[in-house]
Amino acid sequence: MADQTVLTEDELAFIRQLMTRAAPAKGDGPTGFRIDGGAQSNELLLQLAARTELTLEARSGEFRMSFPLHIHEDELHSLNLQLSPPVIYEQSPTPRAWRLQLDEPLPLLERGGRPSALHVRELSSHSLLVEADNRHKPPKHFHLHLALPDEAPLEIDARRVREVKDGLAAYEVEFAGQKDAERIRSFLYQQHRLLHEDPLSESPPDLV
Repeated sequence: MADQTVLTEDELAFIRQLMTRAAPAKGDGPTGFRIDGGAQSNELLLQLAARTELTLEARSGEFRMSFPLHIHEDELHSLNLQLSPPVIYEQSPTPRAWRLQLDEPLPLLERGGRPSALHVRELSSHSLLVEADNRHKPPKHFHLHLALPDEAPLEIDARRVREVKDGLAAYEVEFAGQKDAERIRSFLYQQHRLLHEDPLSESPPDLV
């Protein structure tokens, strides 16, 4: 049943084409869809959105993308549906979040922007592979700021789950807020499209 509800690349490309055509002018609200399935259908969607997390599932090559959905009711009782940047999974017998291997490590910064002894070598939507310099051992826990390219650093809280080798360690990550988690997913989404020449890359800037 789940396979029948996952979008194909062609279906997702069509949705992105619609979103691009409907993209608002700069400074307007985020891109989304206005839907109205009638009073009963709208009420059902609102109840589902209030009780659980809604997602749009799509396949793109060897990957599955899970776009969080947000639903809001307007003054005319129509529903506005908005998509957030996706969590990207590798399709395998045991699916896992896709990890970006960085050519240039991303620095982890102390408060005030001072460089720490740690750098990020791999990044996923909820985990890091971190490298410590020769003078330090990867800590069990850290609270630092991740410097994304061309963006303001974001605050992260990380807990070590295992040491790998050569000063590397894997960490689970929590973010200070939803917007920070979306920034990571947006960065990963952009990099994934560049690396894999995603045929669906023409998506509106509001989404990513």
